[in-house]
Amino acid sequence: MTKHDRDLTRSSQSSPAATGNPSDDFEGYNTDLLEASVQAHELAVRAQKSVSATSLYESGTWAKYEQRAKSLARKHPSRDPFRAYLLYDEHGTFSSSNSRQSYRSALVRLAARDVLELAPSLWRQILNFAAGEEKIRDLEPTISAFIDGETWDHIQQASGTLSNVQLRKLERAVEFIITVQPDPDHTALRHRSRQPSSMETKSGSSTSKNSTLYKLNQHQRRRAKMLPAYDWRSHFWNAAVMPDTHLDDRRRACIAVMMLTGCRPSELCDDLGITVAAIALGDNHHLAFEIAGAKCTESGGTHPGKGQQSRYIEIACETPEAAWLFDHVAEQPDRAVRLFLGAPTYDRKGIALMPTERRRRVSNQLGKLICRLGKVAFPRLSSNLSPYVFRHALSSDLRAPGHQSDRGGIASALGHQSEKTQQHYGSPNTSKGLNGSRAAQITHVSATSPVRTFERTRYGQNPDVTPE
Repeated sequence: MTKHDRDLTRSSQSSPAATGNPSDDFEGYNTDLLEASVQAHELAVRAQKSVSATSLYESGTWAKYEQRAKSLARKHPSRDPFRAYLLYDEHGTFSSSNSRQSYRSALVRLAARDVLELAPSLWRQILNFAAGEEKIRDLEPTISAFIDGETWDHIQQASGTLSNVQLRKLERAVEFIITVQPDPDHTALRHRSRQPSSMETKSGSSTSKNSTLYKLNQHQRRRAKMLPAYDWRSHFWNAAVMPDTHLDDRRRACIAVMMLTGCRPSELCDDLGITVAAIALGDNHHLAFEIAGAKCTESGGTHPGKGQQSRYIEIACETPEAAWLFDHVAEQPDRAVRLFLGAPTYDRKGIALMPTERRRRVSNQLGKLICRLGKVAFPRLSSNLSPYVFRHALSSDLRAPGHQSDRGGIASALGHQSEKTQQHYGSPNTSKGLNGSRAAQITHVSATSPVRTFERTRYGQNPDVTPE
């Protein structure tokens, strides 16, 4: 219960109406709420179209939703997260579009839960309070026209009366879900402007990563005028990674894997991990990577699946980090090693951490490491180097003119189920004409799930645009 709910409880207990019959003021208060609650119930059902509340509970996402609501509630004088969100949205106070969307998703689902739980009791109470059979017959079609049989059964089985606190809680949820309507199909994302907003140029966005990659490629073009064989990734490896005395071989190997495969940093968490095998074909040295994918969801209903559960990439060792990694793996038993980084299982309060939180912590750990090494290799770089810059760089290499990979192969290499998703990673012109392409040494790619194709249409007509 938030402070706002506690204040409502105190006010209802101290008011004269609270000491008498709770239904004394019921009809006047809820006549206007009836039609709004019916509309809100329809929207609440729509909010569960893609993912059920049960799935959110099992995955730990619901706990994150409640944490976000509490975080917003603390920022508003009335401790009301719904009002806080509307105020922040009106004034553009959110730090980024992703932050706004995360709070929006959380509050919409919480409001939907309140509506689905309390609205049937409200309707049952209204029907019980209605005087005369004619009035009941007038009310029932208003309600039953917008609900299914299961909800109607809940109405018939509802007992007791809603307290003033529950009525205020329902009223807040109804008002919010009508104002900020659910968008389970992400139509707003498909029809948004192509021009990135100021929020989307923050350091954590894909726009920022592409900007960092562009700066590094421009740096490489300038240096290549004096050193034709120069490439920024080899320089990063030789100037920062190898000389660093604080790095052990396990972390050094993890960095090499990110540079060579463009894997997500979260895929190096210990519950996933990447298996690397050293293969000697005569005088040719090859590395084989088996990557357990993160950001994977199964297809359901109208929504297709997302991400590859597993993918296999084989490369010929032609770059300095590949040569070092081959020697490191070849020294291991069976000439293979499983690379991963550990994360705490419990937080400081002794509460078990969900897999998504543990992976986030591994990503942050690698992000800080790459940022520190980036400042060593490129002290004049105005933005921070991150693990995802390597992912964007590999995507740019794969999509560059003259490369043999088709769109399906690129999607498999990046761990996507849709060809459309790769448009969010790098640019085909970013690495055009540059040395040191990591895509040139890739010899084979495969993935567990088939890749969905798409036909180019005008923006907004293709529904398959969800980044993975």
